[in-house]
Amino acid sequence: MREMLKIKKLTKSYTSQNGSRNILTDLDLTVYENEFVCILGPSGCGKSTLLRCIAGFESYDGVIECNGKVIKNPSTERIMVFQDYNQLFPWKTIEKNIRTPLKLKGIKDKNELKRISDEYLKKVGLDGYQKYYPHELSGGMKQRVAIAKALALKPEIILMDEPFAALDAMTRNNLQKELYRISTEEQVTVIFITHNIQEAITLGTRILMMDKQGKLVIDEQNKLKKPVKPSTEGYGAMWDKFSQALEEASKVKTSES
Repeated sequence: MREMLKIKKLTKSYTSQNGSRNILTDLDLTVYENEFVCILGPSGCGKSTLLRCIAGFESYDGVIECNGKVIKNPSTERIMVFQDYNQLFPWKTIEKNIRTPLKLKGIKDKNELKRISDEYLKKVGLDGYQKYYPHELSGGMKQRVAIAKALALKPEIILMDEPFAALDAMTRNNLQKELYRISTEEQVTVIFITHNIQEAITLGTRILMMDKQGKLVIDEQNKLKKPVKPSTEGYGAMWDKFSQALEEASKVKTSES
């Protein structure tokens, strides 16, 4: 498989009045084309910081390369989907929310903009909602728009920071299925942060675990047959393994200097 993302000795620290604290320390990671990588870890372990560094939103020490190019700034080759819906413009219809970044990317033809926005709204099950505004949609529908908006840009990597955490269980389960289907159809690489072990096992082709020192302590291929269900052979053993590992990772104290 082709290397999509290469991270070498990534270190990120924050300084406050209480001193300097390392969030990530000498982290190494390689992500390959079309992988769906889920990252588990306790709160405060640096999962979101890692994603923001990959997105180009944060400065860092070390090296992050996408397709062999060092990441220094945000780019449409790496699109981030957040937990909340702040990435949607409330004053624009959902079709215009999708078209706005396409225009910034250089697509000006109105027919082409309509074709692309219609195509991706249909992919996420929102055909017919083009003229709706974000406030008229449920939380799950808003996240579908955010996913459509990201996919429409044809990124190399989609970065997802707990995008389903605020949703009810049924909506969350439905969106998990839709996201896996769409990511497979689009052949896009996904890096997905979650606190939910079931979500990681259901979605991930590969599952990582971080501890509170911002280090990777597990990197495991998920070989369970898709679609994954609690009744899938091997599901229980994998859930137990990551549940125990998450408990252990939560006990490690963050080092400060």
